[in-house]
Amino acid sequence: MALDPALEEALQAAVSAADQPNAVAQRLTAWLKSLSDGEGSQDQNLQFYENVLEAIKVKDTDDAD
Repeated sequence: MALDPALEEALQAAVSAADQPNAVAQRLTAWLKSLSDGEGSQDQNLQFYENVLEAIKVKDTDDAD
């Protein structure tokens, strides 16, 4: 089952607003498509989760004031 294009656009907008790389939206979209197709085994979900985490950009917050 295909994802609603409005959902994909909203996901892309949220990722962009959070100043995250486009890869985050692409990986989340792939994960949601996999789930909607019924391909969501625990191992596959873990792999998608790890792929999304790898793409997320975390700001370095140095608390050494």
